[in-house]
Amino acid sequence: MKGAKFPVGKVVLIAAAAAAAVIPLLSQAPETKKPSFDVISIKPSTPSTFGFRGGGPRGNRFTMTGSLRMVLQFAYRHPNVQPGVPAPPLMNTQIIGGPSWMDTDLFDIQATAETNGGTIPQDQLPLMLQSLLEDRFQLKAHMETRELPIYNLVVGKDGPKIKLSEDQTPIVPPGAAGQRGEPGAGPRGFGFDPRGPLPRGAFSMMPSPSGLTLSASGVPIPTLVNMLAGQVGRPVFDKTDLKGLFDFKLTYSPEGLASPFGGGFGGPGIIGGPGPAGLGGGTQVTPPSDPAPSLFTAIQELGLRLESTKGPVEVLVIESVQKPAEN
Repeated sequence: MKGAKFPVGKVVLIAAAAAAAVIPLLSQAPETKKPSFDVISIKPSTPSTFGFRGGGPRGNRFTMTGSLRMVLQFAYRHPNVQPGVPAPPLMNTQIIGGPSWMDTDLFDIQATAETNGGTIPQDQLPLMLQSLLEDRFQLKAHMETRELPIYNLVVGKDGPKIKLSEDQTPIVPPGAAGQRGEPGAGPRGFGFDPRGPLPRGAFSMMPSPSGLTLSASGVPIPTLVNMLAGQVGRPVFDKTDLKGLFDFKLTYSPEGLASPFGGGFGGPGIIGGPGPAGLGGGTQVTPPSDPAPSLFTAIQELGLRLESTKGPVEVLVIESVQKPAEN
Protein backbone atom coordinates (compact mmCIF):
# COMPACT_ATOMS: atom_id res chain seq x y z
CA MET A 1 0.00 0.00 0.00
CA LYS A 2 1.33 3.38 -0.97
CA GLY A 3 2.82 5.22 1.91
CA ALA A 4 2.61 2.17 4.21
CA LYS A 5 5.38 1.82 6.75
CA PHE A 6 6.76 -1.48 8.11
CA PRO A 7 8.72 -1.90 11.30
CA VAL A 8 12.41 -2.13 10.56
CA GLY A 9 12.77 -5.41 12.50
CA LYS A 10 10.23 -7.19 10.29
CA VAL A 11 11.98 -6.03 7.13
CA VAL A 12 15.25 -7.46 8.38
CA LEU A 13 13.58 -10.78 9.27
CA ILE A 14 11.92 -11.07 5.84
CA ALA A 15 15.21 -10.33 4.07
CA ALA A 16 17.05 -12.87 6.20
CA ALA A 17 14.40 -15.52 5.51
CA ALA A 18 14.65 -14.90 1.79
CA ALA A 19 18.43 -15.17 1.90
CA ALA A 20 18.21 -18.41 3.87
CA ALA A 21 15.85 -19.83 1.25
CA VAL A 22 18.30 -19.01 -1.53
CA ILE A 23 21.50 -20.28 0.09
CA PRO A 24 20.63 -24.02 -0.01
CA LEU A 25 19.78 -23.77 -3.71
CA LEU A 26 23.10 -22.07 -4.48
CA SER A 27 25.10 -24.54 -2.36
CA GLN A 28 23.76 -27.65 -4.12
CA ALA A 29 26.52 -28.54 -6.60
CA PRO A 30 25.42 -30.46 -9.69
CA GLU A 31 25.87 -34.22 -9.29
CA THR A 32 28.86 -35.53 -11.21
CA LYS A 33 27.87 -38.20 -13.71
CA LYS A 34 30.06 -41.28 -13.87
CA PRO A 35 31.74 -42.04 -17.19
CA SER A 36 30.15 -44.91 -19.11
CA PHE A 37 30.70 -47.17 -22.09
CA ASP A 38 29.16 -46.20 -25.42
CA VAL A 39 28.27 -49.72 -26.60
CA ILE A 40 27.52 -52.65 -24.26
CA SER A 41 26.64 -56.27 -24.99
CA ILE A 42 25.81 -58.70 -22.17
CA LYS A 43 24.74 -62.28 -22.86
CA PRO A 44 24.47 -65.40 -20.72
CA SER A 45 27.58 -67.55 -21.13
CA THR A 46 27.78 -71.31 -21.34
CA PRO A 47 30.85 -72.65 -19.54
CA SER A 48 33.36 -73.97 -22.07
CA THR A 49 35.13 -77.29 -21.94
CA PHE A 50 38.23 -75.57 -20.60
CA GLY A 51 36.28 -73.56 -18.03
CA PHE A 52 37.85 -70.25 -19.06
CA ARG A 53 36.86 -67.25 -17.03
CA GLY A 54 38.56 -63.92 -17.28
CA GLY A 55 39.13 -60.87 -19.37
CA GLY A 56 39.90 -57.24 -18.85
CA PRO A 57 40.59 -53.99 -20.70
CA ARG A 58 42.48 -53.78 -23.94
CA GLY A 59 42.54 -50.55 -25.90
CA ASN A 60 39.12 -48.97 -25.83
CA ARG A 61 37.34 -52.25 -25.07
CA PHE A 62 36.53 -54.25 -21.98
CA THR A 63 35.70 -57.93 -22.45
CA MET A 64 35.01 -60.54 -19.81
CA THR A 65 33.52 -63.99 -19.45
CA GLY A 66 32.68 -64.41 -15.83
CA SER A 67 30.33 -64.00 -12.91
CA LEU A 68 28.77 -60.91 -11.42
CA ARG A 69 31.24 -61.18 -8.52
CA MET A 70 34.17 -60.89 -10.93
CA VAL A 71 32.74 -57.70 -12.45
CA LEU A 72 32.11 -56.27 -8.98
CA GLN A 73 35.73 -57.01 -8.02
CA PHE A 74 36.94 -55.06 -11.01
CA ALA A 75 34.46 -52.19 -10.68
CA TYR A 76 35.10 -51.43 -7.02
CA ARG A 77 38.84 -52.09 -6.88
CA HIS A 78 40.93 -49.81 -4.70
CA PRO A 79 42.73 -46.74 -6.02
CA ASN A 80 46.26 -47.38 -7.27
CA VAL A 81 48.76 -47.58 -4.42
CA GLN A 82 51.63 -46.65 -6.72
CA PRO A 83 51.76 -45.38 -10.31
CA GLY A 84 52.21 -48.29 -12.71
CA VAL A 85 51.00 -50.86 -10.17
CA PRO A 86 47.46 -52.11 -10.96
CA ALA A 87 45.10 -51.67 -8.05
CA PRO A 88 43.97 -54.99 -6.51
CA PRO A 89 40.36 -56.08 -7.02
CA LEU A 90 38.14 -56.63 -4.00
CA MET A 91 38.56 -59.91 -2.15
CA ASN A 92 35.59 -62.27 -1.85
CA THR A 93 35.36 -61.34 1.83
CA GLN A 94 35.00 -57.67 0.85
CA ILE A 95 31.71 -58.24 -0.99
CA ILE A 96 28.83 -58.52 1.48
CA GLY A 97 25.43 -59.90 0.48
CA GLY A 98 24.22 -60.59 -3.03
CA PRO A 99 22.10 -63.33 -4.65
CA SER A 100 23.10 -66.99 -5.02
CA TRP A 101 23.53 -66.63 -8.80
CA MET A 102 26.26 -64.03 -8.27
CA ASP A 103 28.87 -66.82 -8.50
CA THR A 104 27.11 -69.48 -10.58
CA ASP A 105 25.71 -67.54 -13.56
CA LEU A 106 28.29 -66.51 -16.15
CA PHE A 107 28.03 -63.66 -18.63
CA ASP A 108 29.82 -62.67 -21.82
CA ILE A 109 30.40 -58.93 -21.49
CA GLN A 110 31.71 -56.73 -24.29
CA ALA A 111 31.85 -52.97 -23.79
CA THR A 112 33.39 -50.28 -25.98
CA ALA A 113 34.19 -46.65 -25.17
CA GLU A 114 34.98 -43.79 -27.52
CA THR A 115 38.32 -42.52 -26.25
CA ASN A 116 40.67 -39.88 -27.60
CA GLY A 117 43.83 -41.89 -27.07
CA GLY A 118 42.35 -45.23 -28.07
CA THR A 119 42.82 -46.60 -24.52
CA ILE A 120 40.49 -46.47 -21.52
CA PRO A 121 42.26 -44.54 -18.72
CA GLN A 122 42.96 -46.76 -15.70
CA ASP A 123 41.21 -44.39 -13.33
CA GLN A 124 38.09 -44.27 -15.52
CA LEU A 125 37.56 -48.02 -16.01
CA PRO A 126 36.18 -48.81 -12.51
CA LEU A 127 33.69 -45.94 -12.77
CA MET A 128 32.59 -47.08 -16.24
CA LEU A 129 32.03 -50.60 -14.92
CA GLN A 130 30.04 -49.19 -12.01
CA SER A 131 27.82 -47.38 -14.54
CA LEU A 132 27.41 -50.66 -16.45
CA LEU A 133 26.38 -52.48 -13.27
CA GLU A 134 23.95 -49.77 -12.20
CA ASP A 135 22.34 -49.56 -15.65
CA ARG A 136 22.24 -53.19 -16.80
CA PHE A 137 22.22 -55.09 -13.49
CA GLN A 138 20.18 -52.47 -11.60
CA LEU A 139 22.83 -52.59 -8.86
CA LYS A 140 22.31 -50.67 -5.65
CA ALA A 141 25.27 -50.89 -3.27
CA HIS A 142 27.42 -48.83 -0.95
CA MET A 143 30.90 -48.95 0.58
CA GLU A 144 31.56 -49.08 4.32
CA THR A 145 34.41 -50.01 6.65
CA ARG A 146 34.45 -53.18 8.74
CA GLU A 147 36.96 -54.94 10.98
CA LEU A 148 38.16 -58.05 9.12
CA PRO A 149 41.07 -60.55 9.22
CA ILE A 150 44.05 -59.22 7.23
CA TYR A 151 47.74 -59.90 6.74
CA ASN A 152 50.56 -57.43 7.15
CA LEU A 153 53.67 -58.02 5.05
CA VAL A 154 56.58 -57.27 7.36
CA VAL A 155 60.37 -57.64 7.30
CA GLY A 156 61.70 -60.73 9.11
CA LYS A 157 63.87 -60.53 12.21
CA ASP A 158 67.08 -61.06 10.16
CA GLY A 159 66.26 -58.25 7.72
CA PRO A 160 65.18 -58.30 4.06
CA LYS A 161 66.84 -60.76 1.67
CA ILE A 162 64.87 -59.75 -1.41
CA LYS A 163 67.18 -58.65 -4.26
CA LEU A 164 67.13 -55.12 -5.60
CA SER A 165 67.15 -54.94 -9.41
CA GLU A 166 70.36 -53.64 -10.98
CA ASP A 167 68.31 -51.23 -13.10
CA GLN A 168 66.30 -48.89 -10.85
CA THR A 169 65.12 -46.51 -13.57
CA PRO A 170 61.32 -46.03 -13.46
CA ILE A 171 59.27 -48.22 -15.75
CA VAL A 172 56.83 -46.22 -17.86
CA PRO A 173 53.50 -48.04 -18.24
CA PRO A 174 52.36 -48.47 -21.88
CA GLY A 175 50.37 -45.48 -23.05
CA ALA A 176 51.52 -43.19 -20.26
CA ALA A 177 52.43 -39.75 -21.58
CA GLY A 178 52.65 -41.16 -25.08
CA GLN A 179 55.33 -43.70 -24.13
CA ARG A 180 55.32 -47.30 -25.26
CA GLY A 181 56.76 -48.54 -22.00
CA GLU A 182 58.69 -51.71 -21.37
CA PRO A 183 58.03 -54.73 -23.62
CA GLY A 184 55.48 -56.96 -22.02
CA ALA A 185 54.68 -54.51 -19.24
CA GLY A 186 51.12 -54.16 -20.45
CA PRO A 187 48.08 -55.68 -18.74
CA ARG A 188 47.57 -59.45 -18.87
CA GLY A 189 51.09 -60.22 -20.00
CA PHE A 190 50.58 -59.89 -23.74
CA GLY A 191 53.65 -58.90 -25.70
CA PHE A 192 56.43 -61.13 -24.37
CA ASP A 193 57.42 -64.77 -24.69
CA PRO A 194 56.81 -66.53 -21.34
CA ARG A 195 59.54 -69.04 -22.22
CA GLY A 196 62.16 -66.31 -22.40
CA PRO A 197 63.54 -63.94 -19.75
CA LEU A 198 61.02 -61.70 -18.05
CA PRO A 199 61.04 -58.06 -19.12
CA ARG A 200 61.30 -55.38 -16.46
CA GLY A 201 58.06 -54.73 -14.64
CA ALA A 202 56.61 -58.19 -15.30
CA PHE A 203 56.11 -61.35 -13.31
CA SER A 204 54.90 -64.84 -14.16
CA MET A 205 53.22 -67.56 -12.16
CA MET A 206 53.73 -71.01 -13.66
CA PRO A 207 53.21 -74.63 -12.61
CA SER A 208 56.50 -76.35 -11.79
CA PRO A 209 57.39 -79.97 -10.91
CA SER A 210 57.18 -79.16 -7.21
CA GLY A 211 54.27 -76.72 -7.13
CA LEU A 212 54.03 -73.15 -8.39
CA THR A 213 56.91 -70.87 -9.31
CA LEU A 214 56.52 -67.10 -9.09
CA SER A 215 59.19 -65.07 -10.88
CA ALA A 216 59.45 -61.29 -11.02
CA SER A 217 61.76 -58.77 -12.64
CA GLY A 218 61.98 -55.15 -11.58
CA VAL A 219 58.72 -54.91 -9.64
CA PRO A 220 57.91 -52.79 -6.56
CA ILE A 221 56.71 -54.28 -3.29
CA PRO A 222 53.05 -53.24 -3.92
CA THR A 223 53.01 -55.64 -6.90
CA LEU A 224 54.10 -58.49 -4.62
CA VAL A 225 51.50 -57.43 -2.05
CA ASN A 226 48.72 -57.57 -4.68
CA MET A 227 49.75 -61.06 -5.73
CA LEU A 228 49.90 -62.30 -2.15
CA ALA A 229 46.41 -60.97 -1.42
CA GLY A 230 44.98 -63.01 -4.27
CA GLN A 231 46.75 -66.11 -3.00
CA VAL A 232 45.84 -65.97 0.70
CA GLY A 233 42.29 -64.68 0.27
CA ARG A 234 42.68 -61.69 2.59
CA PRO A 235 43.70 -58.07 2.13
CA VAL A 236 47.46 -57.68 2.56
CA PHE A 237 49.04 -54.41 3.69
CA ASP A 238 52.64 -53.40 3.06
CA LYS A 239 54.45 -52.71 6.33
CA THR A 240 57.96 -53.33 5.00
CA ASP A 241 58.87 -49.74 4.07
CA LEU A 242 61.01 -51.22 1.25
CA LYS A 243 61.48 -48.89 -1.72
CA GLY A 244 62.69 -49.59 -5.23
CA LEU A 245 62.34 -52.36 -7.82
CA PHE A 246 63.07 -55.99 -6.98
CA ASP A 247 63.84 -59.34 -8.63
CA PHE A 248 62.74 -62.55 -6.95
CA LYS A 249 61.75 -66.15 -7.55
CA LEU A 250 59.64 -68.31 -5.25
CA THR A 251 58.48 -71.92 -5.52
CA TYR A 252 55.67 -72.97 -3.21
CA SER A 253 52.76 -75.36 -2.87
CA PRO A 254 49.28 -74.21 -3.99
CA GLU A 255 47.64 -76.42 -1.38
CA GLY A 256 45.34 -74.50 0.91
CA LEU A 257 45.55 -71.22 -0.99
CA ALA A 258 42.40 -69.23 -1.68
CA SER A 259 43.30 -68.93 -5.36
CA PRO A 260 46.46 -70.78 -6.45
CA PHE A 261 46.95 -68.66 -9.56
CA GLY A 262 46.22 -65.30 -8.03
CA GLY A 263 42.54 -64.81 -8.80
CA GLY A 264 43.08 -61.76 -10.96
CA PHE A 265 45.38 -59.95 -8.59
CA GLY A 266 48.28 -60.19 -10.94
CA GLY A 267 49.80 -57.05 -12.32
CA PRO A 268 51.77 -56.84 -15.53
CA GLY A 269 52.89 -60.13 -16.93
CA ILE A 270 50.93 -62.62 -14.84
CA ILE A 271 50.56 -65.95 -16.61
CA GLY A 272 48.14 -68.78 -15.91
CA GLY A 273 45.53 -67.11 -13.69
CA PRO A 274 41.81 -67.96 -13.78
CA GLY A 275 40.77 -64.50 -12.58
CA PRO A 276 40.12 -61.28 -14.52
CA ALA A 277 43.79 -60.67 -15.26
CA GLY A 278 44.69 -64.28 -15.94
CA LEU A 279 45.21 -66.18 -19.15
CA GLY A 280 44.74 -69.82 -18.39
CA GLY A 281 41.62 -70.57 -16.37
CA GLY A 282 41.03 -74.24 -15.84
CA THR A 283 44.74 -75.10 -15.67
CA GLN A 284 45.32 -78.08 -13.41
CA VAL A 285 48.42 -78.53 -11.27
CA THR A 286 49.62 -82.12 -10.84
CA PRO A 287 50.43 -82.86 -7.20
CA PRO A 288 54.23 -83.00 -6.93
CA SER A 289 56.11 -86.03 -5.59
CA ASP A 290 58.34 -83.69 -3.57
CA PRO A 291 56.00 -80.88 -2.52
CA ALA A 292 57.25 -77.35 -2.14
CA PRO A 293 56.89 -75.38 1.12
CA SER A 294 53.79 -73.34 1.79
CA LEU A 295 53.63 -69.76 0.55
CA PHE A 296 53.97 -68.58 4.16
CA THR A 297 57.25 -70.48 4.48
CA ALA A 298 58.54 -69.62 0.99
CA ILE A 299 58.06 -65.88 1.48
CA GLN A 300 60.53 -66.06 4.38
CA GLU A 301 63.27 -66.84 1.83
CA LEU A 302 62.95 -63.17 0.84
CA GLY A 303 63.38 -62.08 4.44
CA LEU A 304 59.68 -61.23 4.65
CA ARG A 305 56.80 -62.54 6.70
CA LEU A 306 52.99 -62.54 6.53
CA GLU A 307 51.61 -61.53 9.91
CA SER A 308 47.96 -62.40 10.63
CA THR A 309 45.90 -59.74 12.40
CA LYS A 310 42.66 -57.73 12.11
CA GLY A 311 42.15 -54.26 10.74
CA PRO A 312 39.71 -51.84 9.11
CA VAL A 313 38.82 -52.95 5.58
CA GLU A 314 36.54 -51.32 3.03
CA VAL A 315 33.72 -53.63 1.94
CA LEU A 316 31.01 -53.40 -0.71
CA VAL A 317 27.52 -54.03 0.67
CA ILE A 318 25.02 -55.12 -1.98
CA GLU A 319 21.51 -53.84 -1.35
CA SER A 320 19.85 -55.18 -4.51
CA VAL A 321 20.81 -56.45 -7.96
CA GLN A 322 19.05 -58.13 -10.91
CA LYS A 323 20.05 -60.31 -13.82
CA PRO A 324 20.52 -58.19 -16.96
CA ALA A 325 18.14 -58.53 -19.90
CA GLU A 326 19.88 -60.16 -22.86
CA ASN A 327 20.74 -57.84 -25.76
